[in-house]
Amino acid sequence: MTGLIDSSMWTMVIIVSLLGVFTKLAYYNIGKRGKDSALEHIPRVTPEQWERLEVGYQKRGSVILLLASIPVVGSAITAVAGAFETGMATFVILVLISNLIRNWLLVVVFGQTLALLPISG
Repeated sequence: MTGLIDSSMWTMVIIVSLLGVFTKLAYYNIGKRGKDSALEHIPRVTPEQWERLEVGYQKRGSVILLLASIPVVGSAITAVAGAFETGMATFVILVLISNLIRNWLLVVVFGQTLALLPISG
């Protein structure tokens, strides 16, 4: 459990989370080019899924970006955010929060899993 307070580990979590924001910016910019461009560049997303994401985005607004760290779905969500002209500051803050939460959970789960393993020294 002492590893969870290691500042260098949390620095890495922050750095990895920021890198995740920059990778999602690519999808955001694809979304700014429109639905057809997004569907062309995100092949796992069907037009029907895009429509559902648009409806969800219209109902929930940009807060749906808190799900941006989910693989594949997150890429589509960030593209939809671009298509809906979400402000850059809002986009960066919400995607960063999403990435920080995911990466923090991964560190905690990984740390707890390691603590359960019998390590002989």
